[in-house]
Amino acid sequence: MKKMLYWLWRVLPLPKQFRFLLMWLINRKVVVGTSALILNPNQEILLFKHNYRSDIPWGFPGGYLQKGENPADTIQREILEESRLHIHNLKLLEVIQSPDASRLEILFMAELDGDQLGFEPSVEVSEARFFAVDQLPELLPEHQAVIERYLR
Repeated sequence: MKKMLYWLWRVLPLPKQFRFLLMWLINRKVVVGTSALILNPNQEILLFKHNYRSDIPWGFPGGYLQKGENPADTIQREILEESRLHIHNLKLLEVIQSPDASRLEILFMAELDGDQLGFEPSVEVSEARFFAVDQLPELLPEHQAVIERYLR
């Protein structure tokens, strides 16, 4: 199938929309998410307890991009939807590749608006808490590696 699609690409004068459809069909699909490393003045890390993750519920705040959405807008929207918290001063830290899935995670450093944690639970997140680096709950290996790189 793939060879046939490549052949069509080469020999036919295809319209731009059809070429895009062919590229979409031929290439591997990847889910793109965003997350944020948020620290308080005591250098404690903000983590969310995610309701949909039963194996390792605690992790960075974040969520998935919607079609056509800017990653910086995504992380702000997701944190607001999941917790009613607002963030600002976003800085891109890195892109994380998940070892066990076709997933990329765009990681930002961010700051909370205001001094207090005015968290409100949602369908997706039941709790938000700051943790000292030496008192972290179990985290996804890629999140633990981020903390090792940036905070230890």
